[in-house]
Amino acid sequence: MTILKNDTVYEDEIFSGMKAVSLKVSRSTFEECQFLDCDLAEAEFDQCRFIECEFRDSNLNVTKLPGSRFFESQFKDCKVTGINWTSLDWTGITVSAPMAFESCDLSFSVFNSLSLPGLIIKNCKAWYADFEACDLTQSVFTNTDLQDARFNGTKLDKSDFDGAVNYYIDPMGNSIREAHFDFPEVINLLKAFDIKIKGSD
Repeated sequence: MTILKNDTVYEDEIFSGMKAVSLKVSRSTFEECQFLDCDLAEAEFDQCRFIECEFRDSNLNVTKLPGSRFFESQFKDCKVTGINWTSLDWTGITVSAPMAFESCDLSFSVFNSLSLPGLIIKNCKAWYADFEACDLTQSVFTNTDLQDARFNGTKLDKSDFDGAVNYYIDPMGNSIREAHFDFPEVINLLKAFDIKIKGSD
């Protein structure tokens, strides 16, 4: 079984079936690596770098990432719940979001106040996720369940909510210019106005 080490550079490595619950790794770099069916729950990656990495079918529940950075990395079919993304090192990340999520569980994740234009969250579950005060311009939330996710002071201009469900976004408290919504979920945007709509409960 592979044991991840501190101060180590891993390139083009495939970590498959790795069990590393509560493991702590510091100052290591992972470049073009794959994490397949790995259990990294409650692990801590301190000041690590993930460059063009892929996480697939893996458990990163409550993983800690203090001072770490991601560059063009992807999460697919992963459990990434309860992660505080604000603890990462975001310096110099200004053009677009450095990671994407597809068919993942992002519930209870914290993105508060981050600038992540172009963030991709497709076919995901993101219950109670915190997107307050974020810049999510041109982001993608297609087919994502956003039950009790928090949007307040969030920039969502030109973002795509096609197929997204259970979201509550106050048009007066968030910027949603040219954002895409579909029917009937778009009616949720009217909840903030406390009005009655015929034909609805």
